[in-house]
Amino acid sequence: MQHDEYDIAAAFQAIEEELIASMIRNMDRHRAEETKEGIQWSMWQAEQLKALEKYKRENQKRYKGRFKTLNREIEDLIRRARQTGGMEQEKRILQAIRKGFKVQGRNRSPEHEAMSAEFFKLNDRKLEALIEATIHDMETAETAVLRKANDDYRKAIFNAQVYANTGAGTYEKAVDMATKDMLSRGLNCIVYANGARHTLSDYADMAIRTASKRAYLQGEGEKRQEWGITTVIVNKRGNPCPKCLPFCGKVLIDDVWSGGEVYISGKQRNKNPHATENKMGIDKNTGKIYPLISAAIAAGLYHPRCKDSHTTYFPGISTADDTWTDEELEAIGQVNKQEAKSQYAERQEEKFKRLEKYSLDEENKKQYKNKVEQWKAVEKASNSDILNTESTKEEIQVHSVGKIDRDIYKCITDDIVTDEVIITDERIGHIKERHPNDYERYCEYLKLIIESPDYIVETKKPNTALILKEIKESEERQFKTVLRLTTSTDNPDFKNSIITFMKIDDKEWRRLLRNKQILYKRE
Repeated sequence: MQHDEYDIAAAFQAIEEELIASMIRNMDRHRAEETKEGIQWSMWQAEQLKALEKYKRENQKRYKGRFKTLNREIEDLIRRARQTGGMEQEKRILQAIRKGFKVQGRNRSPEHEAMSAEFFKLNDRKLEALIEATIHDMETAETAVLRKANDDYRKAIFNAQVYANTGAGTYEKAVDMATKDMLSRGLNCIVYANGARHTLSDYADMAIRTASKRAYLQGEGEKRQEWGITTVIVNKRGNPCPKCLPFCGKVLIDDVWSGGEVYISGKQRNKNPHATENKMGIDKNTGKIYPLISAAIAAGLYHPRCKDSHTTYFPGISTADDTWTDEELEAIGQVNKQEAKSQYAERQEEKFKRLEKYSLDEENKKQYKNKVEQWKAVEKASNSDILNTESTKEEIQVHSVGKIDRDIYKCITDDIVTDEVIITDERIGHIKERHPNDYERYCEYLKLIIESPDYIVETKKPNTALILKEIKESEERQFKTVLRLTTSTDNPDFKNSIITFMKIDDKEWRRLLRNKQILYKRE
């Protein structure tokens, strides 16, 4: 069965949750005895240390196989990303040729056939190196999370008595104090070069997305190289990453994935032949000089978790515009600030959810539950601010999808102010990036999906519907769609909006119906 990066990252998060839950269960199960003299912490510590040794052995045995399976799925994901990139790129090139684009170095020419064997060997080596590096780093991280769980467990065992001696009072409060730091941050076993610490699931999400994107870009680049095209353009979207903003809308020579040719003028070569700032790229088809994509990457393009991407630039067919108005730049800055605020609120919400779930003391649980609700409100307000900021940007284009039956969607909220549903260019770009080929092949079903859902299931986001729909034609297809409903608290100009859309397999369909609360089922 095929998985995407979200499934795999969620699997690592589930493992972290299991490690923490098992640790807390042991502490709750092996309670310390209370006598007239107080709690017998020394006896409790001895019991806990025995439990720790069992915990270590069982975790090593339990998760070794699961990590091995996940690593195979990561390898499969990276290989599929490369294949998908190649197929998508060839389709775009053929479409451009039909529009009149002239390919100079023709595919399947004698010259191409002569270089193809070595060409594919080189790119295969690149892919294998990427897979090997990714899997090696994941194996190191997987070992680290088990070690971190053991260390945090041991630390909590000895800290519980320390906190009890400072006046914590009950056994539950002492254990909560001993585990609070670990529950607040999670099992943050990964240390980045800048000193920041991250959990395994957070690192896996970043590493898998990054490797998958690089493999996809490699697949695209290989296909461009086959056809003798090396010019690309970084997509100009509504909310680019700040590091990528200087390159959005620019035409570049792809010397990283498409074999673009580096060009140094004689004058520059005489100044300093090794200086990277002297290097540009040359399009052999037109003779024009453009900046290199390698230089853009060195300056920050395609940083980890980058949402930006590039497409093939076809001279004479594609258009380039790398200009930004002051108003657009101001709007982008505001959206980035609000996104940072929203992400921080989301992390705080997750932190207090862990504390609420695993604390033993009932009073602590109530306090943490209140904190969860507070941070939910902050996150909701931040998301609303993002929508308000984005609504001021003139370049955002919306497309009508259809109209919903408000009675069906009352299972989410009664406060639905419009039945109109739209999708923005930014969301279309998001879907194309995260779920390659789904929008192009299946967007025609969106109207039917939102107007006649089979199921609506719960989501963590307010006023948001997770829609499941099965389409039965020549073959059965199942789809998952997220729809944000507009309420009276939103900007009056807003419409119900498609957030994301994808084709899913039978296993994911069954998992959602099994694990999520079903709010609506079509009769």
